[in-house]
Amino acid sequence: MFSKDHAVSMVTAVLPSAGVDRITDAVLQAPDSSAIIWQARGTLLREHWWQRFVPPISPAKTMVHLLAPNDEVPHLERTLVERARLPQQATGALYSPPCAHAYFGSEFNVWPSRDDTPAAQSGHKLTENLNIIYCTVGHKLSDRVSKAAISAGAHGPIVYYGEGRGLRDRLGWLRITKEHEQEVLMVIADESDADQVFDAMAKAGELHLPGRGFMYRMVIDRGMFHLASRVSHHHYQANMQQIINAIDHLSGHSHWRDQAVFDVGSGGRGVGIDDLAAERPLLRDQVRLSAIAPREQCPELMEFLLDSGAPGFTVTYGRFAANEQSEGIAGARVNAEYGMLRCVTNQPKAAQVCSAVESGAESAGFADVAMVTNPVPTVACYVPGGVDHRKPAPPVAA
Repeated sequence: MFSKDHAVSMVTAVLPSAGVDRITDAVLQAPDSSAIIWQARGTLLREHWWQRFVPPISPAKTMVHLLAPNDEVPHLERTLVERARLPQQATGALYSPPCAHAYFGSEFNVWPSRDDTPAAQSGHKLTENLNIIYCTVGHKLSDRVSKAAISAGAHGPIVYYGEGRGLRDRLGWLRITKEHEQEVLMVIADESDADQVFDAMAKAGELHLPGRGFMYRMVIDRGMFHLASRVSHHHYQANMQQIINAIDHLSGHSHWRDQAVFDVGSGGRGVGIDDLAAERPLLRDQVRLSAIAPREQCPELMEFLLDSGAPGFTVTYGRFAANEQSEGIAGARVNAEYGMLRCVTNQPKAAQVCSAVESGAESAGFADVAMVTNPVPTVACYVPGGVDHRKPAPPVAA
């Protein structure tokens, strides 16, 4: 039997991999608390031809994902900010978008609300009016989109790996034409800069063409991000993000960026920001649906999603850490592995998928399942039936 909750947020922290166990132990002190943890990396661009033949050194990051009630979020944010030292430059990020709906199975480890939650008092104020951008592309486009995001004023994207799943997985041997492994690029930006960064990434990845990728943007009530703008050379005492913020402060506006030029391909081509104003098909007012379940149940859960009409989705696997976990071999914790399945669709379809998955999970005896939805204002992807941008426009008759 599933229960529903409308006062839940998805708290996510991007932390350095060193010392992450110490931080999560401090966060998971409350009874019935839990988190899903997976590995990520920072951005390392190959700026010279010879770097293609050298294995890249990727700065390791760890993503900590907590599904908690809204009244617990301030305390969690304060704990993460202080224990991870997030106010320091290039340490990490923290954000917590609220969920529109949440559905929990009877055995899912739900974080309960408590009246004795400590008051959230911290000397560090979180930034309001932020946007977070998720861009799912193949690994060949990752550097290209990352460079466009940095040149548009964003920090270096945080990258983690996922598996792309969809209707093409049911086409038998034709599945060999599909590239399963994908890279998910995550960028946090101020609301005033989000449009510019979003358009730059969509232009660089040519997401209006079929098979290129998928990108969407979400609103964050508050958060904190101190992520490096570039990780390859450290000849300067300040990174690009700090320099851009300083120029914004001195000039009193951000209009000076309008004529910025960035590289959008290996051929050295440049495009001005003004060129991004060209009309491209975008989807509006969509919903992101996230389903969480043990890894062994994920294949059948994928079938439930596809049978109920869900579009293609991205699967990410991480370890499940909970407060009540007992010690395992040699005094070490033995963590279960969970999968997170995410797709973006319209509101009626999301409600239909949630209802169908709820019925299918109950009939299959899956009680350790959770589903949450988040509003998505803007999506950039290939829209069937639109203009084919690969062909020149026909000449206009005189």
